[in-house]
Amino acid sequence: MSARAVTLWFIDSDNPVAELASPSNDVVAAQKLAEAIYGDRVLVPFADTDLATAAAAQDAHVYAGWYGRLAVITCSLFATTQPSTLTRTISSIRQSSAHTMLYTDPETSTGTFARWENGELRRSFGADPVTIFEDCGLPYPFERDFWAGEYPLRYAPGVPPEPLALPFHPQHLAEQANREWLGFRFTRPQIDGDHDASRIPVTAFAIHPADYVPAESDWQDYQRRSQTATEGHTDGTPNPGAPEQEQDRPARRQRGRIARYFGFGN
Repeated sequence: MSARAVTLWFIDSDNPVAELASPSNDVVAAQKLAEAIYGDRVLVPFADTDLATAAAAQDAHVYAGWYGRLAVITCSLFATTQPSTLTRTISSIRQSSAHTMLYTDPETSTGTFARWENGELRRSFGADPVTIFEDCGLPYPFERDFWAGEYPLRYAPGVPPEPLALPFHPQHLAEQANREWLGFRFTRPQIDGDHDASRIPVTAFAIHPADYVPAESDWQDYQRRSQTATEGHTDGTPNPGAPEQEQDRPARRQRGRIARYFGFGN
């Protein structure tokens, strides 16, 4: 089964894959980046966690990580199958040499990815197994084998193939884009050399009204939650568990025609 993820990366590095080998999160810089999305709203650190947890979360927080020449934001605002509509928004948050966006959702079997360079959309693709919602720009070389049918859709036993289906699962293609550009994907299994998204630190920020005044208790609660998270690993890396109100979230059932597809695992 594939993983849910929604991420937007800001890339000013010539080798982002190498820089993500041992990232260290600057919480203050990450907060400033996230604040650029919400105008006069007040953002308060809620808990330190990891990118795998953050990308799958569907709560009211915004998650951000700052690693020098790389930064990432994950929140529901970027959960779209038409990345071209985000072009102005992304440039207004932070100008970077490149931006990449990923959105995968097993519930709807959709996969979306995009890349902007110097503010210009170079490539965007969003689809479910039978419908293409957006296909802009020239495909990258890594897409060739997908369109050639080297990674075909898999169906539930006894379910006939969909005649109008794509020759690949769009979530698989979207995650391959993320692997090509950043060195990892969210769905297991990993391959040799892949980064582990659960080892990439990010911070969850609570979003408050403009008149909210952070209190000492906010900072103390943040420290307590973050300490609890890191206790899960002796090396101090974030524990791959969601902020406390997101734990034990019941899985939602897939509905309609999308339940015909298994997703991908290779």
